[in-house]
Amino acid sequence: MPNLANIDNPSEDQEQEAFVKWLDDNGYPRFRVPNETYTKSHKQRIKNKKLGVSSGVPDLFVVVPADYSDATMEFIHYGDNPVVSGDGVYGKNYRLVAIEMKRKKGGATSANQKQWIKTLNEAGIQTVVCKGCDAAIEFIESITKP
Repeated sequence: MPNLANIDNPSEDQEQEAFVKWLDDNGYPRFRVPNETYTKSHKQRIKNKKLGVSSGVPDLFVVVPADYSDATMEFIHYGDNPVVSGDGVYGKNYRLVAIEMKRKKGGATSANQKQWIKTLNEAGIQTVVCKGCDAAIEFIESITKP
């Protein structure tokens, strides 16, 4: 993990890089939607919009173990491929959480980010804002440790 101890106020990218390293070291699958595809090209902006680029989407999506002890889920099939089951496709239940990273000091949440956070939470994808790597680690540990 990048050493953030000697940096007074690490950038959001530095905080996120350290958190991604922690996720990888601890076996949490994750992905990022690279939405910061700013370009001066009008043609590329139109293409990005058509391809689904949307301002405000959270920085990271993380797969974590889920506790469905109080819920019953059924297999959902698309063709012959099971997508979700009460026992989980791989014998364990998982869920997706989304994290919007911010630096520890400063870093405001935009109106578009707030809307995405609200929308994803309403859709059942727990979505939070974490100020720094430590806060993000604390969040993941709080939802995965008994």
